[in-house]
Amino acid sequence: QKDISNLVSAQTLLKRAVEVLNKYYEKKIHEIQAELVQVGGARKAHQEPAPPSTWEDSKYKGQSEGGNSAIDMLEFILQNTKTEEKQAHEDERQAQHDYEDSMTSLKKEESDTQASLASNRKLLAEKEELLLQKKRQLADAQKELKAMQDYLVEIKPGCDFITTNLDLRNTNRANEKAALENAVSLIKGTPAYTEAMDAAHQESLGDCRDICAEGEAHVNCKACLAKTSVPGYCAGHAGTVGC
Repeated sequence: QKDISNLVSAQTLLKRAVEVLNKYYEKKIHEIQAELVQVGGARKAHQEPAPPSTWEDSKYKGQSEGGNSAIDMLEFILQNTKTEEKQAHEDERQAQHDYEDSMTSLKKEESDTQASLASNRKLLAEKEELLLQKKRQLADAQKELKAMQDYLVEIKPGCDFITTNLDLRNTNRANEKAALENAVSLIKGTPAYTEAMDAAHQESLGDCRDICAEGEAHVNCKACLAKTSVPGYCAGHAGTVGC
């Protein structure tokens, strides 16, 4: 943008220079033409011979050609300056286009990076929360393990005692079982036990006790205990005594 401004300023200065030179040489041409007219009139009035052509060429024509050469040079420079300005505008337009394309690409890349960063931050937060939970679970597990180890240390003497005296305990339990079984046999052999069992059995017969007195295997007793009729019982138990 600064180069273009400099080129525009240069064009303005060159245009002014060309205008000034044109005005200057136009003025000089008019002055020379007027002088030539005066000289020609005087020559006719006095019938003087015409001046040589080299006089006119050396004094006036040189100035005209030199002025035209300077103006042509300035116009050439002016044209080049305009060309450079046009190229500068084109370069600036292309640079602006490239800049906008670059900014669009960079903005998309930034947007993608921001999205990826947000996703990674969320994932990191989830992983940190999961890590915190695992640390809590580990602390609880270690606490439970310590309690279990302490309990094992506490009960170890009792376990060692049982292990050491296991054979003796088994022998004692076998002796106790044999003694109890022998006591049961002795009790069952006593008249008191027999009478108690008989009384308990009679009690269990309830209202059928008298009916069953003639024989508990008889259908009358069985039908009474089943709380059904004799024919009904015989229908299902044909082989019963009395059916």
